[in-house]
Amino acid sequence: MRDLISYARQCENMLDRLKIKYAQNITYAVNTRAQSRLGLCKKQNDRYTVEISAMLLDERTAEQTLIETVLHEQLHTCYGCMKHTGRWKMLAEKVNAAYGLNVKRAADDESIPEDLLPKPKYIIKCRGCGAELHRQRLSPLVKRPNRYRCGKCGGRLYLI
Repeated sequence: MRDLISYARQCENMLDRLKIKYAQNITYAVNTRAQSRLGLCKKQNDRYTVEISAMLLDERTAEQTLIETVLHEQLHTCYGCMKHTGRWKMLAEKVNAAYGLNVKRAADDESIPEDLLPKPKYIIKCRGCGAELHRQRLSPLVKRPNRYRCGKCGGRLYLI
């Protein structure tokens, strides 16, 4: 298991070298429950909490994905950067150009080993083309798949 704090300090040093001003009062935490996100930045009063998914701290996950996620969340602590537009986007592009990284708005699942990803609770399949839709929550689609059609071929759907 990787040490989140040492990676956070490494990323802070990277931002310091680029003279990017981020918040100095960041608390780092490991989120063991997060299934659909890799990181989260929360602001409460004048303090920031950056949560990083435990999946990223696993040795089997690419180290670059952890670094990019920590940098992504740290950039949110910069002035005017809580959204993924404008200033945040400009700073992310600056970090990417300087270090050859790919800090972006949303992460790809390809960088996380398959066995660490959450298993879907529900699988809906198309009778026509065989496409599968994975769902974690009980939704109208899961409850009554016969009311819906496949977005690819228009075929009928059923719950596996």
